[in-house]
Amino acid sequence: MKKDKPNETGLAPEQRKPEKPKKERTKKKPQNIDKVKKSKSVKSPKEADQPKKSKGVKPPQEADQPKKSKSVKSPKESVPSKKSQAQQERSGADKAKSARAKEALSYIDQPRKTRLKSERFIDQPKRDKWKKVGILIVVFVLAILISSLILNQGTRDITVGFSDPALPRVAFDVRNQRVNALEGYVDEMDITAMRDTITPIADNGRLDMYVEADGQEIAGIRYEVYSLNGEDVYLQNAVKDLSGEKVTLELGNALPEDVQEGVLRVALRVGSDEEKETFYYTRIERQDELSVKECMDFAKDFHEKTFTGDEELGWYLEPDATADNTTLQTVNIHSNLFHICWGDMAPEVSTEVEWSIKESNTVYTSLLAKYQVTAVGDREETETYNVREFFRVRCSGGEMYLLDYNRTMNEVFNGDLKVLDKDGIVLGLSESEVAYEANAKGTVVSFVQDRDLWTYNRKTNELSLVFSFANMEGYDARSRNDEHQIRIISVDNNGNTTFAVYGYMNRGEHEGRVGVDVYYFDIAKNAVQEKAFIPSTKAFAIAEDELGKMVYFNQEQQLLYVLAGGVLYQVDLEKDKQEILAENLEEGQYVVSDDGHLMAFQPSGELNTAQEVRVLNLANGESYTVNASREEDEKADKGWHFSGFGGGGDQEETPAEAVRPLGFIYDDFVCGYLYTEDQGTTIAGDAISPMYELEIRDTSNKVKKNYKQDGVYISDVLIEKGFMTLNRLSKTDGVYTGIPQDYVTNNEERKESKVMAEVFSTVLKEKQMRLTFADEIEDFSPKILRPKKVMETHPITISFDDKVKTDKFYVYGVGKLSSVYDKAAYAIQKAEQISGVVISSEQSYIWEKGNRDLVYYTEAAAFQKAEGQSSTEACMQYMEQYAAQYGGGAKKIDLTGCTLNQVLYIINKGMPVITMTDPSHAILLTGYDYNTVTYMDPDNGQEFTVPMEQMDAIAAGGGNTFIGFVK
Repeated sequence: MKKDKPNETGLAPEQRKPEKPKKERTKKKPQNIDKVKKSKSVKSPKEADQPKKSKGVKPPQEADQPKKSKSVKSPKESVPSKKSQAQQERSGADKAKSARAKEALSYIDQPRKTRLKSERFIDQPKRDKWKKVGILIVVFVLAILISSLILNQGTRDITVGFSDPALPRVAFDVRNQRVNALEGYVDEMDITAMRDTITPIADNGRLDMYVEADGQEIAGIRYEVYSLNGEDVYLQNAVKDLSGEKVTLELGNALPEDVQEGVLRVALRVGSDEEKETFYYTRIERQDELSVKECMDFAKDFHEKTFTGDEELGWYLEPDATADNTTLQTVNIHSNLFHICWGDMAPEVSTEVEWSIKESNTVYTSLLAKYQVTAVGDREETETYNVREFFRVRCSGGEMYLLDYNRTMNEVFNGDLKVLDKDGIVLGLSESEVAYEANAKGTVVSFVQDRDLWTYNRKTNELSLVFSFANMEGYDARSRNDEHQIRIISVDNNGNTTFAVYGYMNRGEHEGRVGVDVYYFDIAKNAVQEKAFIPSTKAFAIAEDELGKMVYFNQEQQLLYVLAGGVLYQVDLEKDKQEILAENLEEGQYVVSDDGHLMAFQPSGELNTAQEVRVLNLANGESYTVNASREEDEKADKGWHFSGFGGGGDQEETPAEAVRPLGFIYDDFVCGYLYTEDQGTTIAGDAISPMYELEIRDTSNKVKKNYKQDGVYISDVLIEKGFMTLNRLSKTDGVYTGIPQDYVTNNEERKESKVMAEVFSTVLKEKQMRLTFADEIEDFSPKILRPKKVMETHPITISFDDKVKTDKFYVYGVGKLSSVYDKAAYAIQKAEQISGVVISSEQSYIWEKGNRDLVYYTEAAAFQKAEGQSSTEACMQYMEQYAAQYGGGAKKIDLTGCTLNQVLYIINKGMPVITMTDPSHAILLTGYDYNTVTYMDPDNGQEFTVPMEQMDAIAAGGGNTFIGFVK
């Protein structure tokens, strides 16, 4: 094995020495909205991937101490300052009624007058009056009782609020840095699904751990170290000395010599119950050749200097046209210095800055800081923002390089502030894709702002905080944990909202569990009722993908739909009855719309043989069936465009032998048709049954468009945000090879609502979001409501099998799980965009941005195909033997669609890569250097070295078809 240089990213960075800018910067407020302050010009590097060399930024003297903020008084609960005319009229009536009641009571209290000293002879008119008063009182009491019964009908309940968080947290000491604060889980979680932080252990095998017990007594601590796939246990031990806030985990040589990473699970026992434990998970690694402390010091220094406006930060940035310099909500390494330094907002850190290590290797360290800031907004009110700040940093030869930077700030919506204007609800700094739903009349809208669910009722001018884990009365890091999300399922005509909370439960009855909690908000009763809880043993990000969109509740029919473990369940909550609508569903046999209300699946048969697909509208209970025969189909060709290659909308349809669900674009259903006689293999030898035609159908099951071309097949499609990518194939002697992709777009606009999310801008906060109503709002002082949670006497908890039966590829970037795909090539392309990593279901590293050697050659030797053997068969046979010898049972993986530069990562891991030069000829890539690639040609057994550009062209001739092997 030949190596030329330690791991570095791409080409060596430029040794640029720009003129050192001034240390101080005086901020001037822009004169108008169109003007945005610019930083001093900084030359962009020749390639965006190339980091800039530092000029020796000194670490802060007190890196662990966050900047102190000015004290901000918590807002009082809002009560409208002006009463409406109706309220004033009711107030006047109440006063008159009160006067009459006082008069009646004063009469009752007077001593009775008697005639002839006998109580039997009371003045008759007064006695009748007393009776009337008594009757009124009885009627009043009965009215209250009846009203109470009506309001609480069917709840079988008590109304309660969320209890405060109770589970302890743990954090770790890494080179005198407090990092990786972990939340506790009350269930034993799936080891392979708990990939979040990574914690280096000291050279002596020890790891110091802080226990944030919150005043509780810790009765015991035990810990284990597992392999990444969870199959092997490397160590089991327990803490003997529990005194003090910090304990030591003796990990010793827990990780085998050839293993770089493992998973540490810590179990805490609080109190005397020996069976009740709380679990904590983090990956661990040895500190060999790591530079975590140096990278952490750099990131902390950079973080603090963004608040002081230090122009020295400009040395590390790569400003270019890809950045949006009209917003402060998201900034990155390509933004200008003005936006990196918070524009003119001048925020102050108001909480502790919590640092987490997300990735760590010999090339770079990825870090995430989470905290809150406060700043005075456009209306001279103090506003609060949740901030996530991500760094990817490299330390090489004592110099620091910023490889990537991303910061988001989302405004915490506070109804006590001035959040209404004539146009609608001002969300402020928020993601552009606002999650909201309105009723048909546009009088009630529910919306999610940074994990808080609010509902605004225009008719009553009431703003309700329907759901929030965040502790409004004070800061508690546990209640503000962001490992969950809220999905609005539906808003009915009356404004009642059905929603699901999925992920980690910060507090309340399910604290410390991961799952989906389904709720119903009754706007008339101002109460939130829990309908069902579905637990999971996966971390939030994975549970979000597997359960987040596959749970739907129909309030009117009281039906809960859950798709888990390949089984589609229908649960009647009213009758407490569970029915299986479909089972043994494999990946590809079912699809779900983005909002979860549409679902399609093959009710019988296998993926490539099923004769029909059933499409369910879970919102109204309606369904239709798409048959492979397509009898009596109607066409409604409108709104769709197939780029470049044309569509087949007017071609004659022929009966198919099978139909496959592919997905939804808004409410339109996409399906594909195939023949069993078209079954064949890929160049990797994998069986494939491609589709020869696609159809797009509307909600009435009418065909809107179809796609069909002679000699062209579709292996699969990728649908994202109303845009569909078709992966196409051609066939030669029963072997399928990739050809250029085609694309489908929908020209129809989404159905307009009477409430719309719109962008607006101000000089101070720049681009912001607002929910705009069709008619102007007149009263800007809403009444703030905080509905109570209605607790069922017997809450429904439903457990399903949530094991994933197929391989998945997870993309991690900017400090979180970004996407999940079933094809490695899709995942790698996404990771390239966000400078991330790709992990398999078994936690194997498939691909990493920038973590490869500049020069690398594998141990592959020359070989030649045997007589009667094709070049593809020869390459496959050689690689199977090579993987057995050097790969430790490496797994074959299809990388078709990747670029040459991307597959060099696989070669750098010691495994050659097969590529096609044309549909019938394969070669084996065995090594590379700065400018060239080396390959073996099995036709003649010779080795060739060609320039990168030439190899790019050779691979393109084979449809960028690559086959790799991953350890």
